[in-house]
Amino acid sequence: MEKKKENLLTPKEQEFVAIAASVAGNCLRSLRLHFQQAIDKGCSLEEIEEVVDISRSIKERPINDIYQIAIDLLTDSRENVRNMSDS
Repeated sequence: MEKKKENLLTPKEQEFVAIAASVAGNCLRSLRLHFQQAIDKGCSLEEIEEVVDISRSIKERPINDIYQIAIDLLTDSRENVRNMSDS
């Protein structure tokens, strides 16, 4: 029989991870479930809000990066067009 692995994270920490993963994975059902479980395990709304804020900032990073790349490509292309017309 396999020995059960001991949890290193507290139940609250486990819910924080689950909330962050739910946000990252766009899983509404999981987010609702783990939000309620976090409350049931004694997490404060302020703690959950911090987890959501961290998750949101991480998730926004690639979105902001792709927008910046698009803007850079447009800027570079406009400069190339101007340089070709100046020649």
